[in-house]
Amino acid sequence: MYEVELLDDPLRERLEREKREFVQIEGLKIGDGPLAAWGRKISAELEIHQADGTFIFKGPAYHLVGFKGAPESGLYDSEHLATIQPGIRLGLNGMAVGGKRRITVDRKLVCENIPDDAPPLAKCLVVGRSSIHGSEVLKQRLIVEATLTESCIPVRFRGFIWILRTSKEIYCRTLDEPKLDPAAPIWRYYH
Repeated sequence: MYEVELLDDPLRERLEREKREFVQIEGLKIGDGPLAAWGRKISAELEIHQADGTFIFKGPAYHLVGFKGAPESGLYDSEHLATIQPGIRLGLNGMAVGGKRRITVDRKLVCENIPDDAPPLAKCLVVGRSSIHGSEVLKQRLIVEATLTESCIPVRFRGFIWILRTSKEIYCRTLDEPKLDPAAPIWRYYH
C-alpha cells in the first residue's frame, strides 16, 4: 500500500515559493483530465534541453509525488524513466492530463544537491535511476516541453527480478479529482 506523506504548511510554502521563484511555465495546451497533484503517480512525455540547446532526453517518464518510501523506487522500467528532477516535477504540478507546457527550470533547482558554487561541469541525473538508465544534466537552466499523459492514485505494486532484468507494474485508480480551477494561481501546489 502507498502511504502519502503529510503536506504540512512549511513544506507546502517551500514548494509554492520554489515554483513561483524558480520555475517559469508557458501553457501551450490546456488539458481536461485529472491534475498532477500531491499523492498521485504522474506520467508525462518529456523533451529536455539545456538552455544552450543541448539535447538531454526525449521520452516518457513517471514519478510518484508525495509518497513515503515508494516500493518501486529501486526498480528500472525500460519504457518509462522514473524519478523526475524536482524543478520539472514542480512545473508539472497543477497541469491537467492532455495538457502541454514549456517549463523553464532555473539552475537553482537543477542538481539541487550540488552547491551553486560547484565547478561548471558538475552533473546530476535529470531523469532516471543511474547514469546507465537515466540522463545526466549540467547544473544549468533547463527547457522542458512536457505533455501530461497520466495522473492517478497508485493502489498496488507488483515487481519481479529475473537475473539481470527487473520489471514492475503499478496499478492505479483514476479519479477525475482534482480538476483544474481556472481561478487558482499558477504556482499553487495541489494536494
